[in-house]
Amino acid sequence: MKIFLDTNIFLEYFQRRQQYQSVSRIFDAIEDGSLKAVISSGSVYTLSYLIRMELKRKEIHRPQQTRQLRQLLNTITSMAKVIDITHKSFTEGINDTNFDDLEDSFQHQCAVKAKCDILITINKKHFICNDIVVMTPDEFLAKKN
Repeated sequence: MKIFLDTNIFLEYFQRRQQYQSVSRIFDAIEDGSLKAVISSGSVYTLSYLIRMELKRKEIHRPQQTRQLRQLLNTITSMAKVIDITHKSFTEGINDTNFDDLEDSFQHQCAVKAKCDILITINKKHFICNDIVVMTPDEFLAKKN
């Protein structure tokens, strides 16, 4: 099964939020090879920025900051294949009136173009679409078991 991981899945994990345990179990399934994961290149950009800001907040400075950022991003990209979308898909995402949040529309476009079975997100209500199954981590694990 191929799953698409929304950016907020990683934030849920790093910040140990409410669905941390479920995300951790999904990551374990990816690492043991029972799931294949995909993320968008946009997620990598966003995570790079957010992780760097968090390291700054913790008063971790360069070059140590850059080493830690690289280590985390290498971990993420070893777990999930990074994909991009075409100009046409971006245009479709911009103009998809089912989405008020265009970043989510772009994520949706990536998941569909990568032929993922399920898009996993914390903000399920933001994804009004019929062409891919959208689940929270908790829902995904409940269905998988």
